[in-house]
Amino acid sequence: MLAPDRLPHVVVVGAGLMGAQIGCEYALGGHPVVLVGRRPESARKRAEQALATVERYGLHGAEEIGSALSRITVVGSLEEVDSADLIVESVPEDFELKAEVLGRAAAAFPNGVVATNTSSLSVTALGEAIGAPERTLGTHYWNPPLLMPLVELVAGDATAAEALDGVEGALRALGKRPVRVHDVPGFVWNRLQLALLREAVWVVEHGVATPEAVDEIVRSGLARRWRSTGPFETVGLGGAATFGRVAANLFPVLSGAQRAGGLARWTPKEPGALAAAKARRDAALAGEIHRERREGTA
Repeated sequence: MLAPDRLPHVVVVGAGLMGAQIGCEYALGGHPVVLVGRRPESARKRAEQALATVERYGLHGAEEIGSALSRITVVGSLEEVDSADLIVESVPEDFELKAEVLGRAAAAFPNGVVATNTSSLSVTALGEAIGAPERTLGTHYWNPPLLMPLVELVAGDATAAEALDGVEGALRALGKRPVRVHDVPGFVWNRLQLALLREAVWVVEHGVATPEAVDEIVRSGLARRWRSTGPFETVGLGGAATFGRVAANLFPVLSGAQRAGGLARWTPKEPGALAAAKARRDAALAGEIHRERREGTA
């Protein structure tokens, strides 16, 4: 398990955009990091691009970024890794693929904690499939990891408390905000996100509002208020009895759709529009981090 008195060696398997950012975050925190990607040159480039994003938004200086890059080693296979205290898996959302990758990591490093970045698969089932349920947990990052502090720390049914405590401590030392949740489909973030998306699809399909109007209502309405008060705090402020009456009227008629077909019909496709949305999102997220640092709440 993770030793509290030293920086663990971190291995990130799956060096896509998210995996590269996760590895960079540990490297910025002083950890020696190995990125495992099928094409090492591409993995190295993604790590450099991730660190360039951090520098662009002024979250770390050039010296810190240079030091972080020096702590990152990129290899083409797990067999090239000498040691690992924490293995973070970030491969595509496929149970068999994740189990194969995590199984090899668990066998190669019998004392290492195994963390999956799954957003919807069962952490308990993955731990059982690889024969290391007590060392398996979920660290569900939100995209983009370098700009989103929260991480869902998911306990499988058999995950050891020592493993959870060690990973939570490592994440907090990086400036992350780990939130412990239990292993249910979608955990918490995606259950909430997809519940809202299901209703958004119903609204657009039935001509109640355009996709642009829905986005504006969420950005300027729900998100603006929820940034300060979450759903239960909002109920407390508005009155539980009032929300209870509204729920009695609305819960029976909310969408119960089982599929989200045709989503592409309503999403922006023009590259310039997508690039502008990404830049707006990233700048806003970086601004939040700067504000929290000034206020001492980061």
